[in-house]
Amino acid sequence: MTDETTISEKIMLLKGIELFESLSVGELAAIASVVEEIDYPVGEIIIKEGTAGETLYLMIEGEVSVIKDLGEINEVEIDRMTDGEYFGEMALFENTVRSASIRTEKPSAFMVLHKQEFKEIVREYPQIALEICKVLSGRIRKLHQKIEARDYCKKDVS
Repeated sequence: MTDETTISEKIMLLKGIELFESLSVGELAAIASVVEEIDYPVGEIIIKEGTAGETLYLMIEGEVSVIKDLGEINEVEIDRMTDGEYFGEMALFENTVRSASIRTEKPSAFMVLHKQEFKEIVREYPQIALEICKVLSGRIRKLHQKIEARDYCKKDVS
């Protein structure tokens, strides 16, 4: 991404991210006005597990891996993310450390939203927080279904 990305272009990019797809143009414009654009080369550690987090990353272009126990003998890649996905969203709502590390697997471009700017936007547009909570709730529900399905399959095997 370049420094010349317009608010309109940012709005279109934000609309393509599940976390924001149900927001109004005005709400998207508020977010677009405060997001920062950042590019990372391949192999860059963007987030390190166990560190404090205050930033949501919105993937515009590229690919990242989600890693538990980075650099340890038991390091494991638990997911890959590409264009239109996001990570770090819980940092906007809670004060806890990052639960995994994120490393770029391809050169990647992001829009980032910092916690302080998020708080200021939500004061003016509280619906944004409610819509994000709906998406996150759906994500948690899907994870529970996966766990239940896995547990059910284990019972069938034994």
